[in-house]
Amino acid sequence: MGAKDKHVILLVSQWCATCPDADQLWRKLQQEYGFKYEVLDVAQPEGRMWAKKLMVRSVPSTIIDGKLTFVGVPEEAEARKAIES
Repeated sequence: MGAKDKHVILLVSQWCATCPDADQLWRKLQQEYGFKYEVLDVAQPEGRMWAKKLMVRSVPSTIIDGKLTFVGVPEEAEARKAIES
């Protein structure tokens, strides 16, 4: 499975101060790698479903291929590593 086949979901909230930073990082990497990228608000049904399913307690949280991978804003090098693996 290559980077283009990855599916990244970023769980956010309107009140989250660091969520825009996480979104900016993932959008930058999405442009570079071409993976599927979604931003879901935990106040909306689909975001709430993912938060409940993975027991997410804080945002921003990054889900890669259905697995909770990062809580908070990841370092760019760590995010790249997760996409490339």
